[in-house]
Amino acid sequence: MNRPGYDRVLPGKDLLLAAFRGFPHADHPMLEAAGELAQLHLARECTPAAESVKIDRRRTELVRVIDRWVTLATPVPEIGAPEHLETVGRLVDRLAGMTAQAFAALAFAPEAVFYDAWVRIEELADGYQDLIDDLRTGVRRLPDDPYDPW
Repeated sequence: MNRPGYDRVLPGKDLLLAAFRGFPHADHPMLEAAGELAQLHLARECTPAAESVKIDRRRTELVRVIDRWVTLATPVPEIGAPEHLETVGRLVDRLAGMTAQAFAALAFAPEAVFYDAWVRIEELADGYQDLIDDLRTGVRRLPDDPYDPW
């Protein structure tokens, strides 16, 4: 069920990680994009480099969708708020990529490798949570031009 204003709420790290794993997320636009990013990273793992251009193009589009949505969903930051190093969309894309690698490790690597991957994911997810908490209160701002080519 969609609550009024739900589409303007920045999802926390637990919802984001669940979206990467394909769990339901009440049609939240940012979580839909995050889930698709995770699927694209999984597809990229088994796609020849020459054919991965379409996948990377779609990833760039989804990063921009997330960044535009975050801009609309967050308050204007305070004057002098420190700038974060990357946009939320780029951070979500990195997390999606790490999650895809962890799934690959689950299938083909020893348990210790999988555990180490999830520790790194949790650390980055904590950074995501800190960033969105700061954005919600306006004490952090995002890069001025989030659409620079990476």
